[in-house]
Amino acid sequence: MGLSVIVEDLPPLGDADYRFVASLLYERFGIQIGSQKRVLVAGRLAKRVRQLGLQSFAEYFDFLRADATGNELSEFVNRLTTNHSFFYREKDHYEFLRRSVFPGMAQALERESALKVRMWSAGCAAGEEIYTLAIVMKDFFGGAIDRGDFALLGTDISLAALGAARAGAYAEQKLAELPQAWRSAYFREAGNGLFEVSSELRRMVLFKRLNLMVEPYPFKGSFDVVFCRNVMIYFDQASRSRLIHAFHRCVRPGGYLFIGHSESIPRSDCPFEYVQPAIYRKGA
Repeated sequence: MGLSVIVEDLPPLGDADYRFVASLLYERFGIQIGSQKRVLVAGRLAKRVRQLGLQSFAEYFDFLRADATGNELSEFVNRLTTNHSFFYREKDHYEFLRRSVFPGMAQALERESALKVRMWSAGCAAGEEIYTLAIVMKDFFGGAIDRGDFALLGTDISLAALGAARAGAYAEQKLAELPQAWRSAYFREAGNGLFEVSSELRRMVLFKRLNLMVEPYPFKGSFDVVFCRNVMIYFDQASRSRLIHAFHRCVRPGGYLFIGHSESIPRSDCPFEYVQPAIYRKGA
């Protein structure tokens, strides 16, 4: 017998409706969800159903299908994707950059006044990761960073997450892992328990909406470093493989890909060279 999930004041989210949600997420965004997510899906979509003044999930899905603008599809995926992060998460990745990547860039900067460095946070959520990259970079290069052309890109599929990233205001617990010196240098109290990212960090970072499942990506040039951490956990193996090969095309020879420690890439299907857990390098 099929299952259904009851949300107060709404008819149940039944099997057919849930299959529609799962199919849409996978086909359009590469996101795979199992039956264990049904309560979460019902709860998050119920808020949107009520907000639109609709009476059922079925009415909402009809509305979603009929929306030719794509705006409701964006709202749909915003509601169902989880964007949890904090500053200096998985800090050994940043230490690897300081130890093994940035020194070579610093030497190149001495030789080339117009050195270009490009870094990309793919699935940047509310910006904690890409702003951490900016902080670590500023701390390492100091004033020399102004002699080069350093640019950081943060992309996400969620417009809500990107809005929060551009706002750049965070609860204090999001900053808990940062050294106090960095908190003092790169944040200011903004009231209501929030801390705001400094303008110098904001100038280093560009945020754009991007669906990682839609190629080709609208980039000019290639990246020295790509972070895509704790994103592929939502994808099946075919989607992961497709994404890894897409990243390989976007990374310059000698550049790096960082993934989450809970993720892995099968050696048999990895165009990158393995460096250490969760760190990969594109051959020269």
